[in-house]
Amino acid sequence: MNMKKVWLLFLSIVFSATMIAGDKTPKNLKVLDFTSTKDVKKYMKMISKDLGVKCKYCHDMNDKSIDTEHKDIARFMMTMVQTQNDSVFNYEGASQISCWTCHRGSTAPELVRPK
Repeated sequence: MNMKKVWLLFLSIVFSATMIAGDKTPKNLKVLDFTSTKDVKKYMKMISKDLGVKCKYCHDMNDKSIDTEHKDIARFMMTMVQTQNDSVFNYEGASQISCWTCHRGSTAPELVRPK
């Protein structure tokens, strides 16, 4: 293999790696306002713990940006939580609610009246 081909191959590999590594912008965010994949992953880990699920519960693992039924439900619930925190729990010293407030590690909150 001559030197020109070696350099061309090297530059192609470097360019490809740069393009893949540079794709750090989250896609298809409709409710969350994060600008980095790192922030999205951190938030998603919290949601996973709050609901007791793995990523594949809401996401197509071949393309996480694809909409799914569980993702649509999650968006609705996230909007509900944000609305409550902004309009009800907005006073000084108020605790904010999260998925954990109701779900407690389960996809379906247990709705039991106190005795």
